[in-house]
Amino acid sequence: MAKSPEDRLLDVMRAQLGYTESPNGWSVFGQWWAKRHGKPEEWAREPWCDMFVSWAANKAGLLAVVGDSAWTPGHAQWFKDRGQWGQTPRKGAVVFFDWAGSKNIPAIDHVGVVESVRKDGTVVTIEGNTSNRVMRRERSMSVIAGFGYPLYGGKSTTPAAAADRTEEIVKTLPLLKRGSKGYDVKTVFYLLHARGYGLNDSIDDTVFGGPLEEALRAFQKAAGLKVDGQCGPKTWPKLLRMD
Repeated sequence: MAKSPEDRLLDVMRAQLGYTESPNGWSVFGQWWAKRHGKPEEWAREPWCDMFVSWAANKAGLLAVVGDSAWTPGHAQWFKDRGQWGQTPRKGAVVFFDWAGSKNIPAIDHVGVVESVRKDGTVVTIEGNTSNRVMRRERSMSVIAGFGYPLYGGKSTTPAAAADRTEEIVKTLPLLKRGSKGYDVKTVFYLLHARGYGLNDSIDDTVFGGPLEEALRAFQKAAGLKVDGQCGPKTWPKLLRMD
């Protein structure tokens, strides 16, 4: 039986338990993120908790739904902007911490992924850059600012009703057309790449157009949608498999 997306992500993270950064703060996860985003080598020595989550999501083929980030407040806001933010722990949710105990996104200090939730409410997580290594932790809700709920297989771990979830998420997504830029262009790239539409790392994923637009047109045709080469309110749900 095939594993769930949540378990695929957690299996990748479990395989790294015990990994420890170099004495100067260098990590393989920071190096991966720096190369991926064209950053200087110094980025490989930056705090890497969120880079680890992104790295694991990429290895599990889930980067488009988990997010690609090195900055925890921005990552949390990315979930909130999409209607995928809440206070209920769920297996596979991305968990954000503020050690001061607030629910304030700009104050977020750290990130991990929920492995399980115990009956007493303790949240068991896997985290990177905790005591300079990858570790399993037991966390109290008192230090958790909130949870991001990835759309695993088109189904969010948030308890919201499916119809409401689809409507709310689509409201947050922009109309992408030739010349559009931003993180959502990368999201479309990763989703089409995961579906086998012939995209690779040599193709520009920062500006919508060219091979990316052609791949979207092919997807629209296969999905029975109007083939206009634009990612809008009819195409997003199909691409995210929310309907």
